[in-house]
Amino acid sequence: MADTFEFEDLKGILINRIGVDAADIPDDTQTSFEAVGLDSLAIMEIQLEVEQRYGFTVAEEDAAAIRTFDDAISYVQGRLSESA
Repeated sequence: MADTFEFEDLKGILINRIGVDAADIPDDTQTSFEAVGLDSLAIMEIQLEVEQRYGFTVAEEDAAAIRTFDDAISYVQGRLSESA
């Protein structure tokens, strides 16, 4: 199980699980998921992938607060730090 979650990890999920073209993913971590055209179903898929890969549950209220790439990276990294 991985112990870090960085932009490249998120980008991999967007490309491999959601099907976003790599060219459509800006390098700016302040980019919102909405800005790259992701709907609530895609966000749920990201949440499921993170839960499966990293072994923790993302509470619905936490998921609702994640709007940008940076939000997601900070959240997952924080949760991984808690369990280290």
